Amino acid sequence: MSKLNVKKVIIFKHGVSYFILEGKIQGNGTFELEFKIDEMNDVLKSLFVIDTSQKGYISSISYDAALDTSQLLKTIMLNIPDTNSFSSLVTQIKGANISLTIGTTEKITGTIMGIEFVEKLINEMKITEKLLSMVKKDGVITKIPFSEITSFEILSDDLKKDLNFFLETVIAGKKKDSKKIIINSESGGESGDRQVIVSYIRESPVWKTSYRLIMSKQQAMDKKCLLSGWALIENIYNQDWENIELTLVAGMPVSFVYDFYRPIYIQRPKIQPPKVLSARPTEIEEGLEMEKFRDYEMLAEEAPMERMKAKKEARRAPPAPAAAALSSTMGFAADMDDSTLMDKVKSQTAAQTKDLGELFEYNIKNPVSIKRKHSALVPILTEEIKAKKILLYNLHEHDKNPNACLEITNNSNLTLERGPATIIYDNNLAGEAIIPFLNKEDTRILNYAVEQAVIISHEDFTQNKDVHRISLGGSYCYEYYFTNLRTVYKIKNKTEEEKELYLDHPKKSGYKILNSPIEPEETTNYWRFKLTLKPKDALKFEIEERIENYSSYYIYNFSKDDLLKRVEFYVRQKFINEKLEAQLKEIGEIIGKQNSLNTKKSKLEDEKDQMTDEQARLRENISVLGDTSQENALREKYVKKLTLQEERFEKISNEIKQLDQELSSIEKEIQDKIEKLKA
Repeated sequence: MSKLNVKKVIIFKHGVSYFILEGKIQGNGTFELEFKIDEMNDVLKSLFVIDTSQKGYISSISYDAALDTSQLLKTIMLNIPDTNSFSSLVTQIKGANISLTIGTTEKITGTIMGIEFVEKLINEMKITEKLLSMVKKDGVITKIPFSEITSFEILSDDLKKDLNFFLETVIAGKKKDSKKIIINSESGGESGDRQVIVSYIRESPVWKTSYRLIMSKQQAMDKKCLLSGWALIENIYNQDWENIELTLVAGMPVSFVYDFYRPIYIQRPKIQPPKVLSARPTEIEEGLEMEKFRDYEMLAEEAPMERMKAKKEARRAPPAPAAAALSSTMGFAADMDDSTLMDKVKSQTAAQTKDLGELFEYNIKNPVSIKRKHSALVPILTEEIKAKKILLYNLHEHDKNPNACLEITNNSNLTLERGPATIIYDNNLAGEAIIPFLNKEDTRILNYAVEQAVIISHEDFTQNKDVHRISLGGSYCYEYYFTNLRTVYKIKNKTEEEKELYLDHPKKSGYKILNSPIEPEETTNYWRFKLTLKPKDALKFEIEERIENYSSYYIYNFSKDDLLKRVEFYVRQKFINEKLEAQLKEIGEIIGKQNSLNTKKSKLEDEKDQMTDEQARLRENISVLGDTSQENALREKYVKKLTLQEERFEKISNEIKQLDQELSSIEKEIQDKIEKLKA
């Protein structure tokens, strides 16, 4: 069995790796690959094998079935237990032809009849001896003690295969998480070494990046630093990687697990064969066009000869090389050699990856070696990039001190994958940071420490300004005014060095910058002001913002006097024109009339309520009066008073009804006039 060596590994960020293996073989031979059960789906859906010689080809690829050991063993008749395995085997192959060696030289050939047990008394101890009963070739039945048998050969090829299959399956079952793929390669009559290339994908740990940002004092003045990037690679497999080509790919291509390994059965409908009567014999009339019939006989005689000739030609011709078959399948020229074909496939794949732009890769220039079950740090870049030290203040992170940061620009030729970074300044550890995903020429700020020698405080002052405009709509009057927010930052630099401070001032919904000493840059959530702090200096930095707010008033809730006062204010401030002034005053007069009617109605309703209470009291008094003359006189007085109140009650009800009609008409009039208002 020949060996395949890992030639190239391409590790992706989404949990798979692409492997390319190479191996040499002479004549007919096989290659063996071993995978975990969970890896078989990825391997089988992506496996590609090619024999790069002119005559050699891949004849077949076989692999262990997805069935477990017990299911596989059901396909054969043998079932050998862990104890008394020889006796059990002999019992199960009763009737099989065997060849025995007795002692050192005697050979006996025959057919197994079974096993017998004979008890013997040796040194007053009862011992049970096993005897193999068999029929020899000459028909003689003989019994041979098991202890005298030195070798045992099964002559049936089928039984041999079953026994070998049983033992191979049992030992394979000990590796419950392991499956083998066997690649069979035929030479096609070619001698010498042939190269076979195998590729597939399998699940793998994602590769991780870490960086070192190294800056000296001179580099800080030149606004540069040294960026050293390293990738952490893990070889979790059972094969060493010796001097392989390593490529690291980042991005998010589509990837999934497809259940390709386990057998899938589809339930098919069961259709009964139709029950029909057998065909009756019929007499076929003899054809009249005998010439055609003779031509048919002639073709029938010649056809076997043509087929034999074709078979001879096929035997003389070598089998089609796998590369030629691949060329035909892929549409390449049939005369393209294998190395050109492989280069073409590689170049097209690389071009597609670059053209699509969804992925980017790190091609490691030097060969990489990693022992199995080991990990390694692999350098992926060393570049001098643009960088400068700054301070960044964000009150939501540290309300008293700014962060010490590096502002870096990726002016290298590589896209930087996200990863941790160790910051070294002037040969000392300055801190640690996270480098985010960076395209070429992207700029990011990395915070690595808190600068405690720079102290910052802030205070907010809010002031509402006067109304500066109004609008009317939907029975409401809206008065607009500005709210000014003044934020004062007090900054003190206690160090002996000049500092560059980026001050991130939070954006507030609806607010706009009104005044600031310098123009800010804009980020998603902040206004960024860039300040220079002199050594041992203290300064005050003020930012003034404003937002337009409004107060709303329901016009119906105004009294006549209140509305006319608002109109007078609007006219004085020139918020409305003469036409709108007249309309509002007219509405005010109507509202005044409405208010008068409402006041009158309210008084009538109060009087009506009082009369209702008075009538209830009178009726109660009448109910307790007796039949004396004095009580009768009092009763007449109460009844007369009730009669007068009833007349007044009815009159009040009519007046209220009339007022409701007038108020309804006035309300409609006000509504119509309000809808015509425009400011």
